[in-house]
Amino acid sequence: MSRCMKRLCIGLALTLPVLTAAAAPADLSVPKVDPGESILSEYITEAAPDPNPPPYTLLRYNERYDYLADPKNRTDFFDPVKYIPLSSTDQQSYLSLGGELRERYENYRNAGLGSGTPANQSYLLQRVTLDADLHVDQRLRVFVQGLSGLQFGQRENAAPVNQNPVDLQQGFVDYIFGEPTPQGPRLTARAGRFEMSYGSGRLVATRAAPNLPFKFDGLQFIGGDGAARLYAFLVRPGQEYAYHLDGENDGQTFWGVYATTPTGRQLPANIDVYYLGARYASQRYANGAAAELRHSIGTRWSGSLGGWSYDWEPIVQFGNFGNREIFAWTMATDTGYTFASASWRPRLGFKADIASGDSNGPQGRFGAFNPLYFKSGYFNDASIIRPTNIADLHPSLQFVPLKSLTATVAGAALWRFSVKDGVYGPSGNLELKPVAGGSRYVGNTVEAALEWKAGRHLVCTASYVHLFASDYVSAAGGGDVDYIAGWATFTW
Repeated sequence: MSRCMKRLCIGLALTLPVLTAAAAPADLSVPKVDPGESILSEYITEAAPDPNPPPYTLLRYNERYDYLADPKNRTDFFDPVKYIPLSSTDQQSYLSLGGELRERYENYRNAGLGSGTPANQSYLLQRVTLDADLHVDQRLRVFVQGLSGLQFGQRENAAPVNQNPVDLQQGFVDYIFGEPTPQGPRLTARAGRFEMSYGSGRLVATRAAPNLPFKFDGLQFIGGDGAARLYAFLVRPGQEYAYHLDGENDGQTFWGVYATTPTGRQLPANIDVYYLGARYASQRYANGAAAELRHSIGTRWSGSLGGWSYDWEPIVQFGNFGNREIFAWTMATDTGYTFASASWRPRLGFKADIASGDSNGPQGRFGAFNPLYFKSGYFNDASIIRPTNIADLHPSLQFVPLKSLTATVAGAALWRFSVKDGVYGPSGNLELKPVAGGSRYVGNTVEAALEWKAGRHLVCTASYVHLFASDYVSAAGGGDVDYIAGWATFTW
């Protein structure tokens, strides 16, 4: 975190308390976690989030533990450290401690469609986080999260997102103007280093699969009234380093406004509308590298009606890539039906996605879609393809034989949007170049995953993905992919 950002955090903490009215009465109701916001929401991305998640959120700073001020609500072994009162007269003055231990084994054959180094990879990832959430009162709050991420096996090839023994993942100060309750009209000012995730994570997410999630240094303002939210932010993404504290990425700037609100009872839906801007000192695609200024405008419709659920999101992008104007777009849909009265509550799901590629070579408008800071495992847990210049059709079947057990089987067919553009990896690297005479068809996948919630704190997951590569992939130097993974996460 930069020196000026640290000074800004301290300045907010010292000056903002005098600018607000008296605090409202505390809301000590036990919070509920929506499956789409749960700590499991970026697991098993082939289908919908686990319908019965544990009481932890993907963004750990969104958890509330003031309800533990009532001794009747203290039922868990860790409750004494989730709510440590700091005042005998103010129940909103408390310290909450938390953390996570995750052990994740991954095995790839032909990593990156055969472009990985080495092509066959097998390693264990370990992530440990510890966080402290200090609520000085209802308005002023300080959140700090430390992280250790280690890769065991093939360490010489470990990416910085998987290898950093000690790092500051988050550290920020919040101050609330208005009514400081979850449903009251309020404005939260945030300064420091923090994670962000908007909507279903198609453009801004935590990137939960690697050891080091995304993090951003800067300012965020969060307006809230009931279930409606309005976010505005100006940040620089974190720059990962393998063996010392991460810094800011001076080559990237990210800003935006994101609004979300429910529509009401007559039309059971949530509507998101947003603008996101990003500036890169240099971005590389199949047709070259250049500075990039990209603006994204999108909307998302999501909700459920009867057994149906849906999540649809169109996005258009414009700006400049070098001296070329950008016009790019995507349409992402996830639709499903749950047979709630049937045994095992089966859910049939169908995803259809298309993201534009560059069809004009080095001249004309630049058409490659940029998914910005998207969630890991966008198409499946193997996370080998970036949603740029790609289209897919992705049916799935999810069922819940036990409340603690969720099983998913799925398959997908993938094509390139443009034969003049290639196939990209999650970090934006060009995995496969365009080949003269090559087809659009990339391949088919078969996928299976099993998630077992052994209790409130422990979740175990197993996942398998196989990609049957097309002739184009073979001609470009790639091949079939096998991915086997298993991970266990203990959260408190």
